[in-house]
Amino acid sequence: MGPHFPLGEIALGLYIHIPWCISRCNYCVFYSLAFSRRGFEQYYNSLKQEKELYLPYFDRPLKSVYFGGGTPSLLSASQINGLLKGLPLAEACEITLEINPIQISPAFIQELKQSPVNRLSLGIQSFDNNELKLLSRKHRAEDIPAKVKLLLDAGYSNLSGDLLYGIPGAKRQQNRDNLLRILDLGVPHLSCYLLEIEDNSPLAALRDKVPADEELAEMYEDIRLLSHQAGLKQYEISNFDRAGHASQHNLLYWHLQDYLALGASASGRYQSALYQNPASLESYSANVQKGVVFPESDAGEHLETDYIMMRLRLRAGLDFAEYEARFGKRFGRQQQLDKLQSLGLIELDGKGFRLAEKALFISNSVIAELL
Repeated sequence: MGPHFPLGEIALGLYIHIPWCISRCNYCVFYSLAFSRRGFEQYYNSLKQEKELYLPYFDRPLKSVYFGGGTPSLLSASQINGLLKGLPLAEACEITLEINPIQISPAFIQELKQSPVNRLSLGIQSFDNNELKLLSRKHRAEDIPAKVKLLLDAGYSNLSGDLLYGIPGAKRQQNRDNLLRILDLGVPHLSCYLLEIEDNSPLAALRDKVPADEELAEMYEDIRLLSHQAGLKQYEISNFDRAGHASQHNLLYWHLQDYLALGASASGRYQSALYQNPASLESYSANVQKGVVFPESDAGEHLETDYIMMRLRLRAGLDFAEYEARFGKRFGRQQQLDKLQSLGLIELDGKGFRLAEKALFISNSVIAELL
C-alpha cells in the first residue's frame, strides 16, 4: 500500500531545530526567536556542544537529517558542515533543509552547494498575496516559479512544497488555484496542512472567518483529487509524492523509528522513549552546560498509543504481524474494528487495516475509537 521499513529494522535519524527567524509568522506554533547575530552564534555553539554529548548514541548510520525551524536556511554552509562533521551519515542519507522562499537567490544556492544538503522544503503556504500578507509571509506569490526554477537548474530535484488550507476568508476556488499553481511547478513532493489557529495567535481574532467544516472537507478532497491527477500519490494524510520522493525523515516519525534531536524545544525518540528539550534558550543552554541528555523522557509508556496514531496516518495502514512483533501481543480490538468497518471508515483484511478515504479528513475522531 505504501512505503514501509523492513520488519525489525531500527533506523536512526537526526532533527536539528533552528528557532531563529528574521520575522515571526503570525500562525507559527513552533518555538522561535527574533534573529540576533550574537544570539545565533551562541546558539550554534550550544548545538555543537550538544552534538558532542550525543555522539555515543549515534550508534547506526544516519538515514536522514532534518534542519527545521524557525528558519534553518539562516545557517551558512560551513555551519551546516560543522554540525554534520563527525556524524555517521549513511551513503544515501537524506539531508533536508527548510527554506524561506525570500532567501532563494543565485548567491544563496552557490553557498548551499558547499554543503551536503540534498533535499529542500519550501514554505510557500499560498499563491495569493493577500493570504501571504495575512500569514505575515514576506515572499510574493509571483516570485515562486522563478525561485523553484533556480533550485531545479542547480540540481536540487528533491523538492517539497508546503501549502496551507483553511486560511481565514479562504474560498474553495482559491484553494484549488493554490494547488494547481504548485503542481504546475512540478515539485515531486507536496505537504498540505490545515491551518491550526492557537488561542494566543494573532490570527485568533479571525477564527470566525475560517471556512466551515463542510467547505474544509471539500478543500481537502480537492487536494487529494488534483494531486492524484498530477501524478502524485498520497502516502500520508497530508503528504503526497512522486515515486521515490517520500520524506524519509518523516517516515522515521510515522514508523516510530529512532531519531535524535538537537536544539531548544526539539523532541526526539531513542529506544522507544520520547524526550523533549526545553522550549527556552536559557533552560536549553543550561542543560547543555550540565551535560544533560534525553531530558523529559517519557520512558516509552506512550509507545503503543503513538504507534497506532502514526500508523493510521499512513495510507499503508497498520500491519497486524508488525504490531505483534513490536508489542508481543495481538492487536485485538475486534469489536471496534467491526464497528468502524461497518460504518465504512476503515478498510480491513486479514493482514491489517487502514483508514478509508472518507475517514481521512476526520482521522483524529476515527483513530480515537481505537486508543
